[in-house]
Amino acid sequence: MLCALVLSAALASPAPIREVVYKVSFTRRLDANQEVYGGQVSDDMGVMHQNPPFNSKEGLATDSGTITIDVMQVAGDSLGIRLTEKWEGSTPSDTYFGNVGADGSVSFSNPQVSDVSKTILGFFSPGFLGGRYVDKGVSWTQNASGGGLTVSSRFTVGDVDGSVASVDESTTIKSSSVRAMDTLTSGSISYKPTKLVPISGTIHSLGYRSDAETSTDVTTIINFQRVSDTLDNDP
Repeated sequence: MLCALVLSAALASPAPIREVVYKVSFTRRLDANQEVYGGQVSDDMGVMHQNPPFNSKEGLATDSGTITIDVMQVAGDSLGIRLTEKWEGSTPSDTYFGNVGADGSVSFSNPQVSDVSKTILGFFSPGFLGGRYVDKGVSWTQNASGGGLTVSSRFTVGDVDGSVASVDESTTIKSSSVRAMDTLTSGSISYKPTKLVPISGTIHSLGYRSDAETSTDVTTIINFQRVSDTLDNDP
């Protein structure tokens, strides 16, 4: 319902309540192995060779660009978002409409929205701090479940320099589907409590899946840096 309201608001009034622009980049590495049981293969010369014990597959993807987050509507503790991604490489560039919930959940109907955007938007949630006073050593947890996933996150405040606090994140995502990946995430962000916005961050995640014959690991590193904010003139 909120997504429809956001779209109507965006069409009626193109000026956002707030616009925040980030310079972003990511690197994603795939490592997959499948065990092979016995058998032989022939090379180009017709010579037979024993199958290796594993078939391996590796892949590397990287891209950089900008992400523009327009807050189009505030409904209770949820934000209606217009998101514009502009990538320099092969990652799809487009504009998307969705919302950010009070629990940090990020919802878009279009599956092409990048994990980079979803990661940043999770810190936009009005309930991210949950009304806590920001001081070194303060920590809290967030738990959520749905769609076959169970998410458990722990955040800890590190050094506080003026209006900006460093926050460390540790998140575990468990899937009830044998075909989906479990994920371990760790990261460090600079967060501005008075503006309810992340300033910069580096997030490392490892997605993994294995069974009796195969194993797959996907390692992702995300970097982001705020370059402008219409509600904050101090970068």
